[in-house]
Amino acid sequence: MRRKLLASLLLVVVVGGCGTGSPDASSTPTASASAVSGVGGPASDPPGTPTGTPSSSATVQPRFADLTQGSTTSVVTLHSYDPANASAVVEPIIFMTADAYCRAFKIERSDGRCTQRAYMTEESHTKVTVPLADEVDYFTWENAEGDVCMDAPEKGGTCPMTGKQFAAWFALNKRPMVAVATELGVITRMAIVYTP
Repeated sequence: MRRKLLASLLLVVVVGGCGTGSPDASSTPTASASAVSGVGGPASDPPGTPTGTPSSSATVQPRFADLTQGSTTSVVTLHSYDPANASAVVEPIIFMTADAYCRAFKIERSDGRCTQRAYMTEESHTKVTVPLADEVDYFTWENAEGDVCMDAPEKGGTCPMTGKQFAAWFALNKRPMVAVATELGVITRMAIVYTP
């Protein structure tokens, strides 16, 4: 009986520590939020709001995407890209304009995160390996003539590029942000995210 209990506890600990689920949407973002634009220092909670304070609103707040199943879109930090083995190691993040971020998390409009930054991110601190589809569509936010091609920042660029061009770009950029789309847990689209 004791063995079964220990095995059950171990399973709970292992499954609970995988980190592929969504964060608690009822908590206020922590100080790990950082500005994509690089303006200002680390973000802090609104004055008088303890970290982890439950939200009194029933509004659904942004969550980290689970890229391992179903079909979804998300901005990620790209840690590894291996087209030869059809895989990528990514960290799902929340990426929003500062205005949308402050509205979603009910942050005072006078807060520096709302007034001094173009974009906000929230890291999941979870890396996951996701397979690449046989044919992935790649996009960048700037064409050969230097024109910007983008519909929405969180969707990445819309100018087509080849897988070889994407691999060359990744080799020159450390931990870049990329908008990915998955179908049935497989990456089908990767688009470079513009960060001012």
